[in-house]
Amino acid sequence: MLNCGALRAHRRQGAESHRPQYATPETHMRYALFLLLILANPGYSADPIRVAVAANFRGALEQINQQFQQETGHAVVLSSASTGVLYSQITHGAPFDVFFAADKESVIKLAATDSNRDTGQPFCYALGRLVLAGGDGKLDQLNNPAKSLAIANPATAPYGTAAMAVLQRTEFSQGTGRKLVRGANAVQAYQFWHSGAVDLALLPMALAPEATAVPASWHQALEQFAIALSPAASHTALGNYLNWVRSDTVRALITDAGYEPCP
Repeated sequence: MLNCGALRAHRRQGAESHRPQYATPETHMRYALFLLLILANPGYSADPIRVAVAANFRGALEQINQQFQQETGHAVVLSSASTGVLYSQITHGAPFDVFFAADKESVIKLAATDSNRDTGQPFCYALGRLVLAGGDGKLDQLNNPAKSLAIANPATAPYGTAAMAVLQRTEFSQGTGRKLVRGANAVQAYQFWHSGAVDLALLPMALAPEATAVPASWHQALEQFAIALSPAASHTALGNYLNWVRSDTVRALITDAGYEPCP
């Protein structure tokens, strides 16, 4: 039980704890300096760059973006799916700033038909290669109906379209009775094979660099194009990003990731 003196002291302490605290000039200065640092950092002052990327190129672009963010402070946010799914999202108004497709056609169609966007000029950023992963590494395995196979969905993924062109060759006609598993995108097709759910998979070389290359003449060229979906003139970070992804540094990174350079 508190005596009178202690009670008065306790009340004074309680009252002082509820008095408003006024910032000192030194505190104001610290806040001002902190605000200036935030405004001076593009990563804080600019909106993030919203990027839609085909699933096969996501891993490479994550590494490219990490270096870009470290050097500039600009934030980049990725959304990944098959090219067809992303194309549909964009045409229905998804708020992306850049689209990295796994083909040329989707980007050209966007540039020609999407009147609601101020798009940039399409540009090639990589040439893909198709490979056969699994088994003994020989392409004639595709003629064996006992070998199950995973591919990306040809309805939405360019690498799936290329895979179907290979399977329709006459030398592989005996394999038409095989178990054929379609992944939502190239990455899911890889996961089916890597997990052991299927014997073989037709995949981007970037996902299985040690696999057997399929002759490029067996399917349509896998020209991977990109396009800006927002005006770079009003988005400084986006302009810097577009210059970065077309730089010699990034071309080298793309080649290292298992792609061929554009002409």
